[in-house]
Amino acid sequence: KVHTISDDLYKQAIDLGLPPKIPYKKITPAINTEFFKSNVKENLHNPLRILTVGRVTWIKGYEYALKALEILKNKGIKFEFTIAGEGKYREAIMFAIHQLKLTEKVTLLGTISHAEVKKQMEWADIYIQPSIQEGFCNATLEAQAMGLLCIVTNAEGLSENVINAETGWVVEKRNSELIASQIRSILSTDCYKLDKIRAASIFRVKSDFNLLSQKKKWNYFYK
Repeated sequence: KVHTISDDLYKQAIDLGLPPKIPYKKITPAINTEFFKSNVKENLHNPLRILTVGRVTWIKGYEYALKALEILKNKGIKFEFTIAGEGKYREAIMFAIHQLKLTEKVTLLGTISHAEVKKQMEWADIYIQPSIQEGFCNATLEAQAMGLLCIVTNAEGLSENVINAETGWVVEKRNSELIASQIRSILSTDCYKLDKIRAASIFRVKSDFNLLSQKKKWNYFYK
């Protein structure tokens, strides 16, 4: 029996030689929905508050987010971007920030606690996950549970994590223009429509990605 956290990863396993006759079960990651409770959002802040959480590694695609923000800056859009996480790729990200003239707009927090991640999600308006590869991403679930407007790429499990145009937005990976375009679209969308997206994402995470539900699935898997 085989476990996968996303349909896409299972398809990759088949391509790599996993026999299709072997039984498998998809059990996605889950989060503590009692801790990451929705934070009531009103109007978007000005400057716009944008957040990403994750290891500082090339696979997270941070440069594509930074390039998207350079596009916004050149359009005159005001924003603040915070990256919470640490890793060996920090120096490269710092150079990209400098090269794109975003030093005054981007903050690298380094490693922070879960409680501090929650505080950052309470602060933010938009969550971006610009990954090149991503199994599923717990931080994106946490962001949705907190009522953030989430923009993710179509890297592996992210397109199952977020339902495009229903609980957030899924854009093509390695495409800074699409990330920038989606942020601009959010800024021009009325509050009622944005509230519907937030409500749908909160409800789905609480219903489908809670720890109790995950525990039941694991118990069943091992029976």
